[in-house]
Amino acid sequence: MKIALLLPGYLDSPDYLHMRIFERRLQELGYVAERLDPCNLWTSDDVSDYSVTNYIKHIKNRIDFYRSQKPEEILLIGHSLGGFTAILAGNLLPEVTKIVALCPPSSIEGLGKKWEGRSSRISKRDLPGDDTNFREFEIPLTFVEDARKYSAVEAVRNIKKPLMIFIGMEDTSVPPKESEVLMINAFNPYVVRMQKIGHDFRRSEKECNTVMVEIEKFLTK
Repeated sequence: MKIALLLPGYLDSPDYLHMRIFERRLQELGYVAERLDPCNLWTSDDVSDYSVTNYIKHIKNRIDFYRSQKPEEILLIGHSLGGFTAILAGNLLPEVTKIVALCPPSSIEGLGKKWEGRSSRISKRDLPGDDTNFREFEIPLTFVEDARKYSAVEAVRNIKKPLMIFIGMEDTSVPPKESEVLMINAFNPYVVRMQKIGHDFRRSEKECNTVMVEIEKFLTK
């Protein structure tokens, strides 16, 4: 039995196009694939539990759920903050066997600066399948304070498991140099640099499939 946990980025829905395309293809490859709603954010509309610490706990809880079935492979695939968290969880949880980090930041500082000393920050995300309507989330500064406790750079230095780092060369949200820091510090990573792909490739079915092809190459090499 092979398990794949799909980890969305900051405030992203597990029902976005890239998550659904990845899930479908992974199922075709023989995985039991599950799209996580980190900290049940979209399910509950409750932001109080939304943190990197609880995101990692959520991943651990899902791994524990499958433990009795003795999976021979547990794969984490995360995008952006999900990629950041995949690296952290992949380092902390020995059950994880492979890690795919798509457009991962090396730290939370780029995102954290957007609070600018405020106690909370309102962000909005388009609804899955409907980019004309949005859902708002008011995220407290405690999210940043919690995330700053973690270092993806330190984590990759300790990871000896197969690790893929995907870098979109047109990414303006997580510039390539951010992910390059992880690549430089990682132990023998599988690195993909993709021209003409940006951070929000999830909005294009063609680009989602292009990224999935690269993931599949990593999984079958």
